[in-house]
Amino acid sequence: MPRPSCRRAAGLLTVTAALALTGCSGGSAEDAAASSAPPADGGSSAVALVEPGHLTVCSESNYPPFEMAQGGEMVGLDMDLGREIAEDLGVEMKNVTLAFESIQSGAALDTGQCDVAISALSITEERQTVMDFSDPYYDNELGLVTDGEDGVGSIAGARDEQVRVGVMQGTVGETQARELGLNAVQFEDATTLFTGLSTGSVDAVLDDVTAIAQHAEDDPGFVVQETAALDDQLGVAVKKGDEAMLRAVDTTLDRIEEDGTLEQIVEQWIPVQEN
Repeated sequence: MPRPSCRRAAGLLTVTAALALTGCSGGSAEDAAASSAPPADGGSSAVALVEPGHLTVCSESNYPPFEMAQGGEMVGLDMDLGREIAEDLGVEMKNVTLAFESIQSGAALDTGQCDVAISALSITEERQTVMDFSDPYYDNELGLVTDGEDGVGSIAGARDEQVRVGVMQGTVGETQARELGLNAVQFEDATTLFTGLSTGSVDAVLDDVTAIAQHAEDDPGFVVQETAALDDQLGVAVKKGDEAMLRAVDTTLDRIEEDGTLEQIVEQWIPVQEN
């Protein structure tokens, strides 16, 4: 089952095979000084910010339950994490939505579009070459989902039959699909990925179980045929070498784990589901 990382208690979402679910800059010296906030860990090094008074968080625009637009603002598990980090820094959170590829490649951080990337980012060796990660805040799991119970019944079956399996570009799902020998079809974002499943552009989707559960609220016909346990943990990314920001993020994660805030956030966005 998808679960909180080892930082937290486990068991927030239970999914079994074949279960129909219902409802991844320049400026002046004065500006530079103003764009620093006190370090969250009480150390001597200030945390430099892209925009004075704001922690700029980049995320994908629609990957529920981690980030999504609701009532004219971005909400979700990742957005709540961003607000907690910003609060500890004594600033406001500002969200910037970007294509996932620019986030997971490290380009958004390198070009100063944001201070941190919080977008259901899996901590991988490849990504660690271009960005630094916080301690993990969530342990992930993949699911193979079809539109209806009559679809291909397992990952092995999808491989043997070479059915079209939709994956989101640049995600662990895409990497796993190719390693498993699946006939992977890339989609740029989660919305088009699940739309492709409901319209028949693909025969199945391989994606995060948490994301599948959220999208199933819009299409209760989606059925998880099989889940795959992974050594896949989500983390907050910072620009490579930005040690002050990394310390600040980890300090916040430690705090919200210890005071129960992290568990409350996860339970709000990924509630327990009974079989």
